Amino acid sequence: MKKAAFTICAKNYIGLALVLEKSIKKFNSDIEFFIFVADEIHKEDNILDLPKNVIVAKDVVGIEPQTWNQMSFKYDLTEFCTSIKPSCFKYIFEKHNPDSCIYFDPDILVYNSLDCIYDNLVENSIMVTPHITTIETKYTGKLNERSLFYSGMFNLGFLGLKNDDSAKRMLDWWEIRLEDRCFQNMMENYFTDQKWMDFLPSFFSKELLISSNLGLNVAPWNFYEREIIYECDEYLVKNRINTSEKNTFPLTFIHFSGFNYKFLIDDKVTQANIKDLEIYSDYKQPIDIYIEYLKESDFLKYSKLKYSYGSFSNGIQISVIYRKLFRRLFEDGKIDSDPFESSNVFYQQLKKNKILKENMVVNDKVSVNNYDNVERKTILINKMLNYFFKIIGANRFFLLTRLMRLYSKTENHVYLIDKSYFKNFKIRN
Repeated sequence: MKKAAFTICAKNYIGLALVLEKSIKKFNSDIEFFIFVADEIHKEDNILDLPKNVIVAKDVVGIEPQTWNQMSFKYDLTEFCTSIKPSCFKYIFEKHNPDSCIYFDPDILVYNSLDCIYDNLVENSIMVTPHITTIETKYTGKLNERSLFYSGMFNLGFLGLKNDDSAKRMLDWWEIRLEDRCFQNMMENYFTDQKWMDFLPSFFSKELLISSNLGLNVAPWNFYEREIIYECDEYLVKNRINTSEKNTFPLTFIHFSGFNYKFLIDDKVTQANIKDLEIYSDYKQPIDIYIEYLKESDFLKYSKLKYSYGSFSNGIQISVIYRKLFRRLFEDGKIDSDPFESSNVFYQQLKKNKILKENMVVNDKVSVNNYDNVERKTILINKMLNYFFKIIGANRFFLLTRLMRLYSKTENHVYLIDKSYFKNFKIRN
């Protein structure tokens, strides 16, 4: 059996991807592994001595240059890396012709042979792993169930595909949708490339394997249901919740999503995506193994590199706000020039209308959870709204608040750039 696997990252995560590769090769010497860089490598980066399996995706995956340009601008880094996933699968199938291929996120470490995955791909075209596998009357996970609804049933940090017609049909379908709809946007029900996979049980009921192997894709959102034990010189995983379930599974890989990798190198274990996440004591040894891999790697060497699609040609950083405004203009056919070039119309529109600010990217990371004095400021807003309520009355007030929800979507403020929207403007849900 000819086996392949790959990951996708920006150049600052090449070191993390090489850690993943090292862990794969330790247990799986027969796998051909590829690192696709959704970025551009420049001479001044001083990383021209990269291994041959590190591939600049732009040069090989067959996405038209103009399409690549608009995708890399309208999507943030995570959205863009995930948007080219089907194209990378197709490249490997066409150029290297493996029997099957696995995608891993770069923040994964492999602890065992991957044969259990490749063996399943002999009989199945598509293999996915659900975020959680244990039904509870009263849910006990730290990542709330609403978040699981938003992100989808399956975690696409892992995807296994057989090189057959069913998988290729899925890739063609997926690739088209990710060109325009790979956003992480709760209002639009998108969660990058991942939410689309909820369709798979309907489309590929006979060709799809939804794996209940607890040793696959162990991750912060399922730590609460998966206990790691060490027996006979091997890490195993068993159900932490359903103690009557006696089956154990070899620990195959852990997905270290949301961990601070620089902190891990300093022996500090923190995870930022799930509030109050409990790091169980049985995870200490597997995490320590990951820390050792990181310490022995060149992660810090690469981590300082700047994302090529993170700034305009003059060095001004690109805020998520600018990406979303460009998206609206592009979808409405209002703009077709290079959005990265500071001399072109989009940048000049931002500048002319006083939207362009050098520190705008600071706001990209602000949320209700980390905004200073959010409670006090909310009280002030409530007082203003209460006054407004007394003026316009209940019917108009609540009608207006329902409408204003749509204005939390940045794309609906495109009128700030293009005044023609004052004459013909459609609210986007």
